[in-house]
Amino acid sequence: MPDIMDEKAGRDFMITQQSHNRALICADQNFLKPLLILTIPVLMMAFILTGCEPDQSDDPIPYVPFSDITLNLNLPENIGLISDGGHKLISSSLGGVQGIILYRKNSSAYYAFERNCSYQPAGACVTVEVHSSNLYMIDPCCSSIFSFPEGNPNGGPAWRPLRKYATYLNGSTLTITDEIVE
Repeated sequence: MPDIMDEKAGRDFMITQQSHNRALICADQNFLKPLLILTIPVLMMAFILTGCEPDQSDDPIPYVPFSDITLNLNLPENIGLISDGGHKLISSSLGGVQGIILYRKNSSAYYAFERNCSYQPAGACVTVEVHSSNLYMIDPCCSSIFSFPEGNPNGGPAWRPLRKYATYLNGSTLTITDEIVE
């Protein structure tokens, strides 16, 4: 009979010990929940404040002087400039570091933008394109978005506007110079 009592007491002790351990685990979890609830927003805030700021330490766009580019707006190859909001891509062999995007705001205002992205401009993939919607310009590598007609950054990591070159209109002749417009 003493063996049965000892066995029952041992089982009761084990059940009590397991219940006690479960209570400790639950207490530890209940202690950690508020800690996690407080920690996650703090970490998210730290990431937002430090991880999403534009990198303002990158270099400026290199300057490559070029000869004046003269376009006859009446020629068929310039048909993209016939209406407001139209554009034309000009090869880097004619001007600019990566070429030029020529944009028509209206019949008397044309803007010439450097195609070299202003975000990390010395990188290998920095050529700005006109988005297929024709509403803005984009660097497909870093996803920086630039507005028409200002060339200001509207998204992505770029924080500087695209470089603008001076344009002069004389009748149907448009001239682009390497003079930088601020």
